[in-house]
Amino acid sequence: MERGVTVLVRIMVVAFVVGGAVIALHPDFRDTAKAMWAGDIESSAIWDSNREYHREVSYGMDGIDEVAE
Repeated sequence: MERGVTVLVRIMVVAFVVGGAVIALHPDFRDTAKAMWAGDIESSAIWDSNREYHREVSYGMDGIDEVAE
């Protein structure tokens, strides 16, 4: 049991490090992280790319701060 937990923790640490490296090195992901931090996700290049690629999906942000019933 302890070995499985150790393996899972190692996988999560590696994923965190690799994800941080991608955000630090790739300008589009870095800009998206900054936009998310500022609360203006729609200004990022990745957001625009996804909106163009997935035209059938609604990206409405209305009610994002409302509590789900």
